[in-house]
Amino acid sequence: MPESTHALAAVPAPPKKFVESRKRFQAVDHIPTILLSGDGTIQHMTPSARRLLEYSSEKSPPSCFFSHVHARNMYQVMRDVADMVCYGKPKANWLLRLRTGRGRWQWVRAVVTNELNDPMCAIRVVLSDLSGM
Repeated sequence: MPESTHALAAVPAPPKKFVESRKRFQAVDHIPTILLSGDGTIQHMTPSARRLLEYSSEKSPPSCFFSHVHARNMYQVMRDVADMVCYGKPKANWLLRLRTGRGRWQWVRAVVTNELNDPMCAIRVVLSDLSGM
C-alpha cells in the first residue's frame, strides 16, 4: 500500500457532535424529586415522588413540605433549609420519616441540594425509599 493510505488511516475520525434530546430530560421524572421554595412550599413533585409518598394523581399533597416531616426529624430539616436560604449551605443529607398520602410514616433517604441561586431557584430534594432495605 502507498504511504498516503497509511497516513490517512492513522488520522482519527472527528468526534460526533452531541445532540440533546427531550428523552434525556424526561428521564428525570423517574427520579423521586421534590422542588421546594425557600419557605418550604412544594413547587413540584415528580410522578415517582408522588408514587413513593402514595399520592394518586387525583389527590394533591399538602403544599407545605414540613407538614410531611416527622416531628423527630423536623429540627434538622428546618435547620438545613434555613441554612440554605440564609447562609447558602450547598448540600444536606437526611434520613427521615415522611408522612404518605395514606397517613403512614415512611423512612426515606434524602439528598438535598441548594439551587436557589440557579435558574431553577429551588431546593432540590431527591428521595430514596428505605422500606425495602
